[in-house]
Amino acid sequence: MPDDQNRRRSLLQSVKAPLIFSAVLGAVAAAVVFMATSGGTDNPRVQQGVGEAGGLNAPINLALIAFGIAFIVALLLVSMLQLASRENPEELRQGSGVNLNSEELYRQQVAERREKERRKKQEEARREHGEPPYGRDAE
Repeated sequence: MPDDQNRRRSLLQSVKAPLIFSAVLGAVAAAVVFMATSGGTDNPRVQQGVGEAGGLNAPINLALIAFGIAFIVALLLVSMLQLASRENPEELRQGSGVNLNSEELYRQQVAERREKERRKKQEEARREHGEPPYGRDAE
């Protein structure tokens, strides 16, 4: 088992950071909605009974809905940004298909083209100077 899996990840690399950030953002949204729907700090709404005008008119219900929406949206955004910015492990950069290391392939192709050009120039120079063929070319 690689050492990377054995060591603990930091707070920013773990799942806790997006959860904490989303919870704080949700709490701020809930507080703002609760203050706005209860009439602000100068004009607080009179506490209503259980049977009277409940549902979405109650400030706490709207605050909880705002918390849930803000929490989910922030969690999705932060998680996607965290995944997008994370580097792939080194072993995934080697291989074939999608994970093929294209820079190495490009260097190999350039080296092969240069080698072909060098051999072609050597062959042309040999033919120009009248040098007898050697090896496989002798046949």
